[in-house]
Amino acid sequence: MKLSFKDIIFWVILILALALLLWNVFGNSPTEFITIISIIFMVVLKMWSISDAQIKTDINVRNSFNKIRDEIKFIKDDVTVIKYDITLIKKKFKII
Repeated sequence: MKLSFKDIIFWVILILALALLLWNVFGNSPTEFITIISIIFMVVLKMWSISDAQIKTDINVRNSFNKIRDEIKFIKDDVTVIKYDITLIKKKFKII
């Protein structure tokens, strides 16, 4: 599994947010605003990463569906030819 740039930034900000949160709990810390902003930024970054993964999945599903659709079309054409051949065979048997 290859980590993307967004994932690396996410983990760095997560560690930073946890450090700020612990620092805020144990006192003598920066303002709560900085802690909240870092947590919000971490959540937004993860949502962005998830949405990119969703877009890639949608594209893969669309491509797979197109491949299957083409294969089904070939099968349908083959079935049509087989039906035609069966019809011809039935006609020949009626003649005999």
